[in-house]
Amino acid sequence: MKLVYTLILSLLLLSACGEKPKSNAHWGTPEHIATEFFHALYNDKDLEKAKSFCTEEFAALLDSYVTPRQVARTLMNMSYDTVTIEVNRSGQNLRQQYDDDADVTLVFSGEHDGKQVDNLRTVSLIKKSGNWLVTSVKTDPFSSTATF
Repeated sequence: MKLVYTLILSLLLLSACGEKPKSNAHWGTPEHIATEFFHALYNDKDLEKAKSFCTEEFAALLDSYVTPRQVARTLMNMSYDTVTIEVNRSGQNLRQQYDDDADVTLVFSGEHDGKQVDNLRTVSLIKKSGNWLVTSVKTDPFSSTATF
């Protein structure tokens, strides 16, 4: 009987180790929400899931583009075949947060049509009813693809 419990515990531990975390941020933080928003858009290709991380106004804007691909390509001005999304940890200030507002910078690294593509985006979030929600995404002002 002791062997059965040990075997079950070992299997549970091994299965828990197999899943790679989607975000390099703590759960529930603005960094985590911003990363999950883009993960839903680019990796899961699930517009409804992406909208669940947004304010009603931003979700309505996303809806107007109809598909996750159109949102990614047109609104975000970034296209990827495969992408990893991480919080920019190169500076001391990971985010700028004032009470119920936060700006988080994310680093996108991936491939599109066989070419390496790297981008930065700053995500603005607000806290409503204890939850962080995406309100807008700002383009990288230093990017050659930035539009103003």
